[in-house]
Amino acid sequence: MKVIASVFLAALALAAELWFWRLSVGPDDETPVEIAVAGVRLRVDPRLARVRADLANAALEELDLVIALPDLAPAGARANAMPLDKLVFMTLRRRDEKLEPRDKPARLLARFLDPSVEAHPAGLILRRFEAGGPYDRETLYMTPPVGRVFWARCTPAGATPATCLSEARIAGLDIRLRFSPDLLGEWEVLSAGVVRLVEGMAR
Repeated sequence: MKVIASVFLAALALAAELWFWRLSVGPDDETPVEIAVAGVRLRVDPRLARVRADLANAALEELDLVIALPDLAPAGARANAMPLDKLVFMTLRRRDEKLEPRDKPARLLARFLDPSVEAHPAGLILRRFEAGGPYDRETLYMTPPVGRVFWARCTPAGATPATCLSEARIAGLDIRLRFSPDLLGEWEVLSAGVVRLVEGMAR
């Protein structure tokens, strides 16, 4: 019961965070800033930063960014006026040496899934989590068979907007993405754009 409660609270906090992130976006400034995130050196367009003050620290353990669709450009001050289904929130952080993001569906989440499998129009498969488990009412979308190319764990709408969480490893960092389920149909464009963005910053 404690595990279920803690996972529910974490999911609620995640959705609430997605809703309020836009409030801290500052004015536009295009001059790149050189920083290190978990030891990986990056040149960051400050219009990407969720909190501009973070860029004043040359060495960070995590960095939160915001990009806008459809062009996957820095959201900048536009984020304050854009709908949530046009924004993608990113966290860059230290890589997990014990479990790579692409292995999480098979090694971490699989034991909580219902046996049924459904098709998704964007070439993904949909798996539902077992009722009463730690991810009750959430759904898992992934590339077949086990999500090593892409996966997203999504919470339903309720007191906060529906939210999907996906993870990847790019340029030596683990990348956590938060976005609206409405964007699942564009997962290939989103994934490719995030890879280009992070690799471009790491050069």
